[in-house]
Amino acid sequence: MRASRFGAAICCGVFCLAGMAVSQEAAKKEEGSALKGSIVEDRAAKKLLEAGDARYEADEVTKAVEIWQSVIERYPRSKVRYEAYMKLGTYYLQRDRQYDKARAQFEQVAAEENRNEEQRAEATLKAGICFYEARNFGKCFQVMRDVIEKFPVSKQVNEAYYYIGLGHFQLGHYSRAIQALEKVGTTLSNSDDKGEKLEAGKRLFVKIEDADLSALEPGQSIKVECVATSGDKEIVDCFSVGRNVRIALGSVLTKLGKPQSGNGTLELKGDDTVEVSYIDEQTADKQFNRKLLHKVTVVGNGLLSITDGAFKETLRGVVLGKTINLQIIDADRDLTDAADTIKATVEVVRPKSDEEIENELVELKKSGKAVATDDEGEPKIEKFKKVDRVAVTLAEAKVENQFERKPVGDDATEAPKTTAANTVGPSNTTGGAPPTKGETKPTGSASQPAAKPVEDNSIHSGVFRVTVALAKAEEVVSTDDVLQALPGDFVRLTYADEKNTTVEIRTITFDAKAIEGNLGGVRVTKAMISDRELRVQTQLKTAHALTNIGNRYKEFGLKKNADAKYEQALDLCDEIMSEATKLGGKLLEETYVQLWKIYYEMDKLELAAAMAERLQRQFPDSGFVDDAL
Repeated sequence: MRASRFGAAICCGVFCLAGMAVSQEAAKKEEGSALKGSIVEDRAAKKLLEAGDARYEADEVTKAVEIWQSVIERYPRSKVRYEAYMKLGTYYLQRDRQYDKARAQFEQVAAEENRNEEQRAEATLKAGICFYEARNFGKCFQVMRDVIEKFPVSKQVNEAYYYIGLGHFQLGHYSRAIQALEKVGTTLSNSDDKGEKLEAGKRLFVKIEDADLSALEPGQSIKVECVATSGDKEIVDCFSVGRNVRIALGSVLTKLGKPQSGNGTLELKGDDTVEVSYIDEQTADKQFNRKLLHKVTVVGNGLLSITDGAFKETLRGVVLGKTINLQIIDADRDLTDAADTIKATVEVVRPKSDEEIENELVELKKSGKAVATDDEGEPKIEKFKKVDRVAVTLAEAKVENQFERKPVGDDATEAPKTTAANTVGPSNTTGGAPPTKGETKPTGSASQPAAKPVEDNSIHSGVFRVTVALAKAEEVVSTDDVLQALPGDFVRLTYADEKNTTVEIRTITFDAKAIEGNLGGVRVTKAMISDRELRVQTQLKTAHALTNIGNRYKEFGLKKNADAKYEQALDLCDEIMSEATKLGGKLLEETYVQLWKIYYEMDKLELAAAMAERLQRQFPDSGFVDDAL
């Protein structure tokens, strides 16, 4: 295909520039002098514009507006005048509330003679916002549609759909509002480009830019192959993001695990590289079926926590005389099928007294060393001193995702919104592509037998854990594996994240304060969860999600849709009521709470009151009783 682009920084098609015959030297000299004059004018205009910015920041608003206007008057041919128009328009829109005057400024920037597409898209959007603020919703819709049609690959498309949705909501057109608002977030912008790295466990987005894609029929897809070096291979269907648009977008889920080709999920290891390939059937230089390749490195952003005994809740306090549970999540350190290990350090640090900090400052001044200061002019001095330190090795744990099951009902097929994370391709926009078109479809037809599940006894979680003893002691024993601390000290976990989505090694820390006694009487009484408990918990989570969806429909006035979701949630609670009654305790309490919430939203107040009374009778100390009553 002609002039195709594929990959975050790879330009795979051939861009042909028409030859220009410039035969006369006089023409060259004249063009060169004009260019120099333009540069000089732009520099002068830029200085004047910055002077206006300085006045505005000093709250000399009237003077700032005068200076911005003078930029336009004194340099009518400079491209900097468009920046002045934007500043004036933003001032009139946001601060002065003169919407017609603001729109006039933005329309100057949106003119076709302005060659800066980004500026034109932003100015057109702002002109539409002026109509919205003036409650001229018809004109607002027209201008926002212009943004979507004229600038389909700009980041402003997201905001255009947002204001279209808000306008329909103001007019009471709730179904149209939902349709527009659902398209918000389906744009990929340059600022969100992370095309060279893929965070394991996140969705990988593939973007193709090709001139011939504008001829694709609705629903027609382009096949892209994603291959991980550990062995998995998936085919991604990419769909055009709109009519007459040269961009196609597709995506595939990723996760840590053993390779299982063709299941719609790309299984990875921490040291993988993903090769994304696309066959360009015809290029601009008249080549056929050229294979275009882009490589993405798998990384993971480290996440540290000190948790409770079940490694479930994050704690900011640890109890002296107990063990502390350390957890680090770093997907790129999952390298083998066995339990991998990582190293970190855990320290006890103690706040310095004011006297110690002052003495340290005095010593620094005596030594003649320069003392760094923060933004407020205060000297940068480490506020803590190290008391004890232990090097720890964390082992990878087998962690099951107990809520991996899809929700019940027609929302189970709802695709997640497209975001800019992990995008393969120069992240411009997708122009509001329907989310369902960006999803990966398993290869093969429906008649083909499903792939047999792989028996997997390996550990691929990227979650690393260890426990360390914490003792209350004034004397520190540096040679043991026990941390010694006093009340008021802090336990600090430190980890060097070598591979991440940035270009540098990140040193991450997590602090928890050492206290005496206990953390509100909370302790782990049961670490193992039975299948029945897991089923009840999962159904409750699903019922809660369906109730929330129903609430959103209800807010938009779609009562029929809301009632359907409430009925689905009610059916789930009815299914698990007998099991919840047998299990009792917190699960039964949560079931009662979910039921009265559903009845209340359905306006079945008698049933809601009855359920509230049952909750009060069986769980008088429940924190939900007051809400229910």
